Amino acid sequence: MIERLWIAFLGILAATAVVGAGTLVLSILLARFDRRREAARRVVRPAILSRLYRPSPEWATWYEGLSRIERHVARRTVATYLRRLRGREREELTRFAKEVGIDERARSSLSSRLLLNRLRGLVWLALLERPVSQQRLREHCTDRPETRAGAARVVYASNASHADRDGTALLCWDGDERLSVFALDTLYRLNDDDATALLSLAATEGTWWNEELLVQALTVLGHCRAPGSGAGTHLEWIRSLLEHDSPRIRAGALVALSRQGWSRSVRERVPIERAIADPDPDVRTAAYELLGRWNDETSNRWLEYGVRNDPSDRSRLAAARRLSRSDRPLPDSPSDSVERTVAWVRAEHRSPRRVATGWS
Repeated sequence: MIERLWIAFLGILAATAVVGAGTLVLSILLARFDRRREAARRVVRPAILSRLYRPSPEWATWYEGLSRIERHVARRTVATYLRRLRGREREELTRFAKEVGIDERARSSLSSRLLLNRLRGLVWLALLERPVSQQRLREHCTDRPETRAGAARVVYASNASHADRDGTALLCWDGDERLSVFALDTLYRLNDDDATALLSLAATEGTWWNEELLVQALTVLGHCRAPGSGAGTHLEWIRSLLEHDSPRIRAGALVALSRQGWSRSVRERVPIERAIADPDPDVRTAAYELLGRWNDETSNRWLEYGVRNDPSDRSRLAAARRLSRSDRPLPDSPSDSVERTVAWVRAEHRSPRRVATGWS
């Protein structure tokens, strides 16, 4: 028994020594790489900036003369500048990428079996704003949510024909997974000026979408501009979601409708009384936010009703905040809960430091 314990102890000791030695060696190698990269950065960055304004930069010749670590730094530096620069400087950097072969390697990497290579290629194509055929993107970039999000960003950045429709279709490809923050931002960018693509896709396929994805789509629609003509037809499916079993979807539908306050027909078809009487406080809160955006006499009366009668502190506070932004005064009430809510909102308006210090 003692011998077994000693063997186990020596085994653990040996494994610890091996791991420790490996960690030490790796740390030394990484530190050496960092020093070399920093030394290369001090040479490569000024060289790139100085060549930007030359009549003939000769990017390919200069790039071929660099060491491997200097080429790595050059590519990273150009990627950083492409995110920040516009105009002539950006055009020159895209010419650099084409002359040294980055453009072509990015396209060819889309067919790679390695996920990392495909993602790297998508990043470069988006930075360079290079158009890629929809057929190629569907063939190589639809098997994973990460590549679908990257392909949609490429479609958006290249500003190709029907970019909003094709990019939205890529993001909502199977309808079974919620979008990442990056994908959600891309969906908003694609539909910001005109949400027809997302509205049309959701109206035809949203019934089969995952609840998480449907809520995200409704949230995006609440921040995008709907089509001016035929808005009622496009938004009919959103109105039907107000009767959905999920309170999250009912609240999301109200959020999506909040941007359509300019349309009298939309206002008349939203069952506000039922939304304010909804048993879920999130739905009622969304209803108060919608009424605050509509901001007419009828909406203000409903908001006053919410301040006086809503049983949820958070929902009542949302109604009071929205009502305080109109010309209608906050109501007085003998109820302690309502009095606390009104006092809180009035205190928010009395505090001059909120905006000055960035607390709001």
